[in-house]
Amino acid sequence: MTNRVQANKDFIKEALRDDALYTSLVLDKEYSGSLFKTDILELDPIAMYSTTDCSDKIFHIANSTLRYYVRMLEGYLEIYVEGRKKRLPYLSVFKIHMTLLAIERGETISDIQVKLSLKSIPQQNGGKAKGSKYNEETLDQLFSEFDRRQNIMMKTFTIQNTINLIEVELLRRRTGIADRQRQIEVIEEKIKNHRLNRKMDRQAANVLRKSLEQKKNTGFFSFFTKNNTEDTLDLEAEILVEERDIKADHIEVEFLEEINTIKQKISQIEEESLALEKRLKSETALLTNENKVLERTMED
Repeated sequence: MTNRVQANKDFIKEALRDDALYTSLVLDKEYSGSLFKTDILELDPIAMYSTTDCSDKIFHIANSTLRYYVRMLEGYLEIYVEGRKKRLPYLSVFKIHMTLLAIERGETISDIQVKLSLKSIPQQNGGKAKGSKYNEETLDQLFSEFDRRQNIMMKTFTIQNTINLIEVELLRRRTGIADRQRQIEVIEEKIKNHRLNRKMDRQAANVLRKSLEQKKNTGFFSFFTKNNTEDTLDLEAEILVEERDIKADHIEVEFLEEINTIKQKISQIEEESLALEKRLKSETALLTNENKVLERTMED
């Protein structure tokens, strides 16, 4: 469904929600399916349509017939006069579409006028009522049923909107967790590099110290040229620094505290996400139930 079709449909539902003709067609199973025809919903909602446009291009009826309906529905249709020409906005064109559907199902233009309160109900003649088959009691029932369905539809819309908002919040929190986990990885890499630099610095200091102890002036690393393998191993052991000997300094402690803070925030977000998931499950179940109610209502 295109954006225009859906937008026009939403506009019509809102604009005609209290319209007697619209209500009777919505509640008529035989004709409700023809109410929202695609070719009508695809019309430009901001354009103005002449009676010729309506008769020849949209409804394919005689222009005189179309002009007759327009004249009989004055007060119901919004009509703009330009010289001798009459132009109709989109909503009025849709109202003519409803009028043609009502006539197709056996109503007269007089019946429609009565339904729309454009004229009073005709008097009884010979024991037979002329005019609309929908009396005041029937119309009250139709409006009551229509309101009931509208309430269910609005409730389902509200629930669906709530579900959409929850899903957006869940996505935002999951993205936030992923971002913070990446932050932890970056900080852990900083700690790793910092410890490696400290280790290299200490080993370099050991090399310098041992070189001074050897008191040899033949080169800074001359003590590595010793032929005695055992002595060399002992020397390396004195120079090399084990990872376990590198104690956390204040910089590393700050990094670790930052990681701990981020982990606490992740835990908080995970708790919020869990609550949202429970709420999402509840709202989804509620929506499923309301949809079933709506389906049963439409079948009644």
